[in-house]
Amino acid sequence: MSMATRLFASVSLLVAAAVIGSIIAADLVLRRQLEAGFAAELEREARLVAAVVPADSAAWPDFARHTGSRLGRRVTLIDASGRVRGDSEFDRAALARLENHGRRAEIRMALDGGVGTDARLSASTNERQLYVAVRIDGGPRGLAVSRVATSLGAVNAAVHGVQRAVAVVGLLLLLAAGLLAWILSRALARPLVAIAGAAREIAAGRPATFPDVRVPELAHHVDTLRGMQRELETRFASLSREREESRILLEALSDGVVAADDRGAIVSCNASARRLLGYRLEEALPPLAALFHDRPHRALIAELLAGETIEGHELQLGERTVLASGRPLEDGGRLLVLNDVTDLRRLEAVRRDFVANVSHELKTPLTAITGYAETLAAEAAPGTQAAGFADTIVTHARRMQRLVDDLLDLSRIESGSWRPVTEEVPLETAAQDAWRPMADRAATAAVRLDVAIAADVRTLEADPEAVRQILTNLFDNALRHTPGGGTIRLEARRARGRAAGVELIVADSGSGIPAEHLPRIFERFYRVDAGRARHQGGTGLGLAIVKHLVEAHGGRVVAESAVGRGTTIRIHFPDA
Repeated sequence: MSMATRLFASVSLLVAAAVIGSIIAADLVLRRQLEAGFAAELEREARLVAAVVPADSAAWPDFARHTGSRLGRRVTLIDASGRVRGDSEFDRAALARLENHGRRAEIRMALDGGVGTDARLSASTNERQLYVAVRIDGGPRGLAVSRVATSLGAVNAAVHGVQRAVAVVGLLLLLAAGLLAWILSRALARPLVAIAGAAREIAAGRPATFPDVRVPELAHHVDTLRGMQRELETRFASLSREREESRILLEALSDGVVAADDRGAIVSCNASARRLLGYRLEEALPPLAALFHDRPHRALIAELLAGETIEGHELQLGERTVLASGRPLEDGGRLLVLNDVTDLRRLEAVRRDFVANVSHELKTPLTAITGYAETLAAEAAPGTQAAGFADTIVTHARRMQRLVDDLLDLSRIESGSWRPVTEEVPLETAAQDAWRPMADRAATAAVRLDVAIAADVRTLEADPEAVRQILTNLFDNALRHTPGGGTIRLEARRARGRAAGVELIVADSGSGIPAEHLPRIFERFYRVDAGRARHQGGTGLGLAIVKHLVEAHGGRVVAESAVGRGTTIRIHFPDA
């Protein structure tokens, strides 16, 4: 239904309701007032009749007919018993057949209170009559009530006349109001429809045409819409520019970026991601769950779709090595980033091969140098310059041998050629075996080892040689940084919850490590105090070997330290 039709119908209904209300009010109020005026007039006439009624009862019938004729009313004279003694509409013979009026309402009220009024359908004339009765006090003997009645047809005629006049006037007003409402509604509807159409065009992003409106209220809305259109055009242009810039930036990234909605459908994928995944630029992409074909890769995407965050998982996509990272978005979508590390892994392999080859080549000459130097040191006279030179050669040759051995171990672990062979390792025995080679050095420095192994972790499911090397490197590192009289503590306990397994904790009371160095202490050749570590014989590879051995078991290692409060290394071995 259009606005013009609704406005026309509303105004017409209001006017019609007002007219009907006026007609009903005329029937109720006007009828009541007219009947009240008739009753007052009849009361006066009844009192006049009561004042002039003759004393002779035989003259009462003729007096009633004569008086009624003169007044144009029905006049009735009634005695105390309720018998009609005279009536302007009945002759003497008919009076005797009239019923007793003693129970009529107006008669009872007149006898009780002096005046009685009632309006009802007359039994004798079969039309609605208004009856007013007045008690006769001090009148002729035997006469009690004088009643005057008249038909209410005049009242009905007057009321109906007024109602017809109201209806005619109301009909004219209805037509006039309807016509005016139609004109106004049409005048308002056209610009409103045009404004609505302009709003739809704005919402659709198309240029809008605004109507020329002279109504101030509507003109204000038109101006507001014009301003909104200008603002939206500015914002749309800015958003389009930013979107294009983001698209260009995304396409220029060397990393692959894949974005999916909350249902897993891919909504964005740059050229690098398509290249790594093996899809052509014009080729349609499957949902995120079906993007990979290998089962491990699909399991990784299933974790991402389940709302988990993925950090740096290495995937093999054909001949390319890719690091996959992903996280859920606030709107329910998912973001997957693929970083091609093929060249990096190739360089790492070249570096490992180079280190392994150089270490192997150095091992033989170092063995020879050490042997000859030890021979020279044994044959040289004590305290001579030759003996000092030989001891220096032996010390540095042994340090070089330890460095080469550590490099070979690290290369073997990193290359993947070494795999842990797990068995039940008694932790108490492993700790003593690792501590034994440095026990004399610790006793000289008055540094003691405390071992606290929980009853439920007496053994560890791991590679025994790897456990011995881990503890040896940690003990050696702690001993070199713990001052005389200090303590090194080894604690073993069971980890509960999601990360179930065994936790080994090696803590010392040494000088500690500054916070800025903690993230890098597991890097190869990284030393917090390079001069001091080199003087004490450290190679800078011990913690790197520990990290790789632990990760080869599927575990993790974490360092905690503060300057002057010692260092704590926490190692977690997961349950098999």
